[in-house]
Amino acid sequence: MSMKLRCKMNQKEADKIAAFLTNVSDRLLFHIPLYEIGKAFDIPREKILDIFIQGVYDGVFILEWIYHCPTCGHVVYEAPSLQQASSQNFCTVCNKVFNNTLDTNIEVCFSIHPRLKTLDPAFKLNYIAEMGKSIQNGKYRTWDTPDAIKGVEIIQNNLYRELMRSEVLIGDQVLPLKNATILFAEVTNSTKLYASLDDRKTFSLLKEYTCILSDTIEKCGGVSVKTIGAAVMGAFIDPGKAFNAAVKALRYLMKHTQNKPIQEQLEIKIGLHSGSMLAVTLNNRLDYVGLTVNTVVDIKDTALPNEIVISEALFNNRSVKRAILSVTDTVQKQQIRFKGNPDNHTLYHIKIQNQSRKNR
Repeated sequence: MSMKLRCKMNQKEADKIAAFLTNVSDRLLFHIPLYEIGKAFDIPREKILDIFIQGVYDGVFILEWIYHCPTCGHVVYEAPSLQQASSQNFCTVCNKVFNNTLDTNIEVCFSIHPRLKTLDPAFKLNYIAEMGKSIQNGKYRTWDTPDAIKGVEIIQNNLYRELMRSEVLIGDQVLPLKNATILFAEVTNSTKLYASLDDRKTFSLLKEYTCILSDTIEKCGGVSVKTIGAAVMGAFIDPGKAFNAAVKALRYLMKHTQNKPIQEQLEIKIGLHSGSMLAVTLNNRLDYVGLTVNTVVDIKDTALPNEIVISEALFNNRSVKRAILSVTDTVQKQQIRFKGNPDNHTLYHIKIQNQSRKNR
C-alpha cells in the first residue's frame, strides 16, 4: 500500500506519518492512534489532527463518530458523519437512556480508507468484544484516555470547519457541550462611525477590524464561530487560550489604530465566559447557543472601551489567573444581575497595560 498525505502548513510531518503508516500492521490502521503517533514523532496534537482531517478530505482515511455509554463506556451507536448525529441513546448494558455530550462521551476515530486497504471485519468485532469484556470485569470507560479524540476536538478544528462545511447537524438536531469558553468582542460606536463616514468606508473599516479579531482567535487555538455586524464570537476548549486570544487581539488592535486618522481609531470591548452550551446548525454552519452564550454578550456590554471582562468561572481558572498577572496588576471586581437572568454574577474587569509583564 502506498500513501500520500498533504498538509499545507505541516508537509514534513505529513510525509513522516505517511511513511510510517505505509509499513505498519493492518491492526494499527483500524482506529489509528493519532496522538500516540504524534508523541512518537514529536508532532503537536493540533498539527497531527489537521494532517488526518486533510487525509479524510483527500480520501486517505475515514472518520467515525462513536457514541459511548457515559456510565460503562459501551459502544451504543456509530455514525460516519456528523449529519447522522444522535442526541440520545439507550445502553443495553446499563439498561438506561442517556444524552450524548460532545466533550464527554462522543469519540472520533480515524481508520484507513477501504479504497486503499480493506481491513478484516474482525478488528471491529474484537474492539467491541474487548470493551465488553472490560465492562464485565468492572473496568468502565476504558476508551476514555488522554489520547482519545473527543467530538468537541473535531468541531473545534478550523480545518475541519473549512474543508467539511457540509458536516453540520441536520434540522433541529443538537449536541450539548459540558464546558467551553466563549469570547465575544465588539467594535464600539459602529453606529456613530456610519454617521461620520460614508457607508462603504465604514463597512470596509469594520470588516478590517473583525477580520483581525477572527484571525487572532484562530491563531490562538479557537474557532471564529461567526461575525454579527461589528462583533465576533469565538469558541475555545482551553480557557487559558481564550484569555490569551483576548489580550493579543486587544493589544494588536490598539497598535493597529495608532497610524490611522483619528476618526478611524476604533476601540473594542471583550467579554469571556465558560459553561455548558448546545452545538447547533445556524445559517448552514456549526454554531453555539444557550445561556452561556447569551451571558457572555451581557458580560461584554459591561466592558469599557479597550477592556476585557471575564466571569468568575474563568477568573478562578489557574492558567487564566497566571495570564492576568502577566498583563496587569489591577483587576476590578463587580457584582451584577443581568436583566432577564435571575443569577448574580461576579465579573472581573481587566485593563491591559501597553507592555506585557513577566509572569510572577
